[in-house]
Amino acid sequence: MPLLPPSSGLPEPNRKDCRYDIALPGALVRANMTANSLAAQTVANAPPSLAPPSFNDGASLFLFNLFLMTAAMFLGGMLVFRQLSRIWAQRRFDHPLDPVSLYRLITVMAGIGLTLRCGAEAMYLWGWAPNDPTTVARVLMAKRWIDPFAVIAGMTWMTIVMLGEPGIECQLRKAPLPVDMWSRWPTLARALGIVILSFVAAASAVILR
Repeated sequence: MPLLPPSSGLPEPNRKDCRYDIALPGALVRANMTANSLAAQTVANAPPSLAPPSFNDGASLFLFNLFLMTAAMFLGGMLVFRQLSRIWAQRRFDHPLDPVSLYRLITVMAGIGLTLRCGAEAMYLWGWAPNDPTTVARVLMAKRWIDPFAVIAGMTWMTIVMLGEPGIECQLRKAPLPVDMWSRWPTLARALGIVILSFVAAASAVILR
């Protein structure tokens, strides 16, 4: 007769319960994967810190990055909104391949790339919470999805520059006129206000942590 393995003294698992555990709903599986991800485990096992580990717990460097990323996100969004508004207002007069249309499209792509890249980084810095590793892991995953789209916007911007460069340069050389840069100071004043508010918000966040 074949020898049976010695009993461990533990109750045998219920087959019905095993089938239920295997057939967990997809939403619960994804939630468990997020909570048990490598990023969440890394944050949970790391010592508590004011900033992510790459800052080496430097408050001033963390403040500088938080301030610049937040300000750049809002400024890029303002630029995109402004150029899209001008494209819509002039849609009946400007041909899509006119130099001015290409210039606006280049500006839109550059603004989108800046907004997405700096916005993703600002979201990560603002969402840093060592006592909530699950949220940090979700923010990191969102950042990893947003960053490629920011790069795609930047590559599209460079492609339009290269393709439209001959025509744009030819048009600019036909009637070189001085550029009136001083008329845009009110717009820069609003941008400066956003920069100041971003610095105040970032400084308050770092000081109150």
